[in-house]
Amino acid sequence: MIGALVAAATHSAPALAGGSGAPSLEDVKAAEQDFNHGREAYKGGSFTEAAEYFESADAHAPNEKVLELAINAREKAGNTDRAATLAELGLELYPNSERVRKVAAPLVDRARGEQLQVTIDCNEPCALLDGTRIVHGAPATRRVVFLTPGDHTIRAGWSDDRSVSKDVTGAAGESASVAFTAPPIPKKAEAASATTAGAGPGQDHGVQDKPHGMSPVVFFIGLGTTAALGGVTIWSGIDTKKHPGVAAVQDACSNNKPNCQSLYDEGRSRQTRTNVLIGVTSAVGVATAVIGGFLTNWSGSGAKEGDSTAHASVTPWVSYDSGPSVGAFGRF
Repeated sequence: MIGALVAAATHSAPALAGGSGAPSLEDVKAAEQDFNHGREAYKGGSFTEAAEYFESADAHAPNEKVLELAINAREKAGNTDRAATLAELGLELYPNSERVRKVAAPLVDRARGEQLQVTIDCNEPCALLDGTRIVHGAPATRRVVFLTPGDHTIRAGWSDDRSVSKDVTGAAGESASVAFTAPPIPKKAEAASATTAGAGPGQDHGVQDKPHGMSPVVFFIGLGTTAALGGVTIWSGIDTKKHPGVAAVQDACSNNKPNCQSLYDEGRSRQTRTNVLIGVTSAVGVATAVIGGFLTNWSGSGAKEGDSTAHASVTPWVSYDSGPSVGAFGRF
């Protein structure tokens, strides 16, 4: 859950105000929708909900007016620590905005005496979590946040699901600092980046189609297993008829011979064995048919051009005319 929140904060945060990343048309539309929801919630007195909508709108398309409304909503909701954190962010992003300074400055001054002030440094721009709560704002190398007095776990997150957590504690009016170093990018991500970078203009490596489905070998193994089971089943049926045989059982039981019960039990046992073999053979046969008909890669995709197997055509079949049977025919 924490990893998902870090990833969401890292990937959804826009560029800082004044940066080169302008919001897209989709971001602007999403920001407008969130703003309208936030305004309605604010009017209805649902200040926590309103703050969340305003923060979401600001994440889509940073705007000093929307951030100001988020600050006001957090303060009215009683989230003084989060309101002060937003106020500190507003003063950093919009230092020349009179309206932001008017709302934010008093909040920050008050928070310095009532909250725990934490300065967070990251060697690479990072997104932040306080426990399970996203700290609003784009990834940055330095943030000042205000927390309620007590124990907290701060988590910094970067791309490729990288994150580091550290504990911080303090009383009202105290200050603390935490520094994070981003873990190295996982090797898989580095290899993918190197491959993408190496494919420059004019380098056509073609489309590398990966074969889908099981190898035909699996089907033929199933086919062989079905045939073997079929042979054993046939033998078992013949053996059941001969040992001890219907005539022998009838003779013993009709004449009240002492071996009547043992012969009967022997015949039943062999019949049960045959029935089980029939069931198993049928199940394996049906499974083999399904593998051959739906789960096997018969196209020979991935074979090299000029390889004779690339032109092989194999078609599996299944028949139920006289019990389940499977097979295959084709040309090579």
